[in-house]
Amino acid sequence: MDRRTPPTGPRRNPYRSSPPPRRNVRPARPMPNARPGVSRPGGRSAAPPPANYRQYARHRRRGTLLKKVAALLVAAVLVGAVFVVLNAPGIQNLFQPEEEAQPAVAPVEQPEPTGFVVAVDPGHGGGDPGTEGISFTEEEMTWDTARRLMELLEADDRFAPVMTTDGTEYERPSQRAANAREQGAQLLISIHGNSGDDPEYAGFECYPVPPGRTYNAESLAFGRMIAERFGQTGERLRGEGGVRYLYYEDNNEKHVYEVSDTSVHTDTSFTLLEECGCPAVLAEQCFITSPADVDAFGDEDGRQAAAQIYYEAICEWYDTYGPQADTASPAPATDSLT
Repeated sequence: MDRRTPPTGPRRNPYRSSPPPRRNVRPARPMPNARPGVSRPGGRSAAPPPANYRQYARHRRRGTLLKKVAALLVAAVLVGAVFVVLNAPGIQNLFQPEEEAQPAVAPVEQPEPTGFVVAVDPGHGGGDPGTEGISFTEEEMTWDTARRLMELLEADDRFAPVMTTDGTEYERPSQRAANAREQGAQLLISIHGNSGDDPEYAGFECYPVPPGRTYNAESLAFGRMIAERFGQTGERLRGEGGVRYLYYEDNNEKHVYEVSDTSVHTDTSFTLLEECGCPAVLAEQCFITSPADVDAFGDEDGRQAAAQIYYEAICEWYDTYGPQADTASPAPATDSLT
């Protein structure tokens, strides 16, 4: 046999038809749209492929970023539209011309009373009818008498009469007293009507500020002036000359003392008298349950007569204790100023 020279190079495996794969060789990645000139749907030609993979990746990242930016812009536009819809009135005001500031209107000052201030208290009203009389309520009589008295005082230049309430709603005696103080009351008359189970109960009585309180002396003098004039008409005067003191104990029980009892009591009297801040008298004009009293001072003629009595007593008190009175003249011995 001939001896042949052994072949050079790698030995071929007789059992494999193809050469072994190369090691550490990265296979080529197929590129999208690698074929130039291929038409896309819609008739547009595809862009030529990038020169290499890095350019392709950069191009793709740029496209993704543009999509995100576009989405953010759309979201911002939607949010702005919602804001405009919800705040349309306020935004319109921003573009409207500002109105010129109007000068502040100075409050209208109420003129100071030019006369002596007399407070007239109707006693009831504003939903409080008082007691029931023969043919009218206590409220009807007291308000009618108060209006007639106001007319007499308004016609006199010396006086500036005021009401403690307008009757539109119920006001407690403490509120009426506060109203009188705020209006500068210098004298107060409170008009009421009495009542009783027996028609024989009749007569006039009044209650001034009691002993131990400020204005007791002036109030007592005013009460006596009123009672004296009622007595001159023939009207019965209850108690000692028609003037009495009244107190409420802790259980709200009334206790009446005659005017001769000058002892000082710690129990409270009528709230209106205690808190009005001026000489004051509460008058029980007549018994509205007595036919004789109603005929004398409860009907229309009687109310006018009672208003005239109150007016004349106010005039006398004004001449004696008012601003024009001679302050050097001594007060009656029984009227100790407190």
